Amino acid sequence: MDPPRTASCIEPTKLSSVPRLAFNDRFAHPRSSSTDMKPDHHGADTGEDVYPIHTLDDSKINRCFVTWMMRFNDVLDGKELNRALSRLLEIGDWKKLGGRLRYKDNGKLEVYMPTSSATEYRNVAFTEDSFGVRIEDHPLGSHLPKKTDGSSIQPMSDECRPLVARPDFPSFDEMVQQGLPQISLHVVCFRDATLVSIAWPHLMMDVMGGQALLAGWSSVLAGHDDNVPKVLGAREDILRHPEITGDNGLFEELKLDQHSMSTIGLVMFFLRFLWDKLWDGPRLRKIIFMPKHALAALRAQAQRELAAVSRDETFISESDVITAWVARAIASSTPKSRPVTVLNLMNARFRIPVLLQSSGAFIQNMVLGTFSFLSPRISNRPLGPIARDNRRSITEQGSEKQCLGLLRSIFFSMDAGQKAKTIYGPTNAVPVVINNVIKADLMKTVDFSAAVVTQGEAAETRANSVGTMVTYWNERLHNEYDGYNIFVFLGKDHEQNCWMMGTLLPQTWAKLEEELGSFPA
Repeated sequence: MDPPRTASCIEPTKLSSVPRLAFNDRFAHPRSSSTDMKPDHHGADTGEDVYPIHTLDDSKINRCFVTWMMRFNDVLDGKELNRALSRLLEIGDWKKLGGRLRYKDNGKLEVYMPTSSATEYRNVAFTEDSFGVRIEDHPLGSHLPKKTDGSSIQPMSDECRPLVARPDFPSFDEMVQQGLPQISLHVVCFRDATLVSIAWPHLMMDVMGGQALLAGWSSVLAGHDDNVPKVLGAREDILRHPEITGDNGLFEELKLDQHSMSTIGLVMFFLRFLWDKLWDGPRLRKIIFMPKHALAALRAQAQRELAAVSRDETFISESDVITAWVARAIASSTPKSRPVTVLNLMNARFRIPVLLQSSGAFIQNMVLGTFSFLSPRISNRPLGPIARDNRRSITEQGSEKQCLGLLRSIFFSMDAGQKAKTIYGPTNAVPVVINNVIKADLMKTVDFSAAVVTQGEAAETRANSVGTMVTYWNERLHNEYDGYNIFVFLGKDHEQNCWMMGTLLPQTWAKLEEELGSFPA
């Protein structure tokens, strides 16, 4: 994703003229007489309150779990964390996340909330564990990602799963069929630290929805229920609003259309993908820690490389440079010369003014993508020009009109019972998914100071406030996205050091480790 943009940075359109207060109120109310979208469904005869699952949410790829493992250098009260999270899911339409998922007759999903007071009901599946040792003295805790003196690549192991979730953590289908809570909370305490893991079905929300959840959770824990953000669009899909994807002439021809694959091309692409998956073997998950000074020096080097070959003054961000580094490593570690297609995930919240200006929280998925098509020659190119090419693609395909057009195209296909286009570019390309969530600023969103039992790290050595996290990472409870090259910008910690993680082939990691030592310190 590109650097944060304010509403003034986005080209004014008819969307920008929507009154902010009226728009927010419209989507904060549970019921509306509007006929712009399908009315919500309430199970009045069954004592249930029913919430819909929106269009971009209920896709096959989202029927898995997002799991964040947060590391704190203090001892926290797990029961107090659970109390606050459970309370949050009772406030307004936050209760959508506290309901149960079930299949409808058409195979789609919906959320239902039993309303009978006689029903014993848990909105969070809470478990906890504790060990009377320091985290670095624990056989598994000592292997978790941590800050290092310089840049480092650290292995991640599925052996640490007991610290992530309860032993009987369900599959997605088991959760639905058994009527289990959507959100699971697992807290593990050590003598000087706490691990807090939260998991939810991806179809309920994306990272920005998760960020709002963490913010609301922190507010309730501190006793500030009034600061909990209001949920917008819980019953009506904001992305279906006529001011966003209606026939209002705010679209332009999609630049991606010129890179569409034919039917035969798609078949060839997926056959090659399956062959690569079989031939390459399993990918490895690792964490990259890069101090702020090292990342700044690497970006400055890339900027100099770009200036040496071109007068182009295109802005390139730190994440553009790291993306170029990863793409180049993939290209140079591929046995046969092949192009690389970079799918940069982007969030519509930051591309459409009416969403950007909204004061509430949209608890749904709003993730789209831009594509960068890089030739095999990038294996021998400096990072600067590769980063520039990636930035150009994001800028061209990520404009407001392109975003609106892409949404409309997706909805048109899905409403017609067809699969929306999700793959573009050369059929022989090696794909890599880049997910940049730095903008969510998750490490600075959480404040669990009200749940601190004992301060863990001394004030003289710590860089964060008591009750805030030192880092976090994505965990996998099942084989989500198996076979994909994935790279995630997790965010920056309280010292502005950057944390990243990837799921890549061993030979790609070997290339990254080789080059990391040659980067400016």
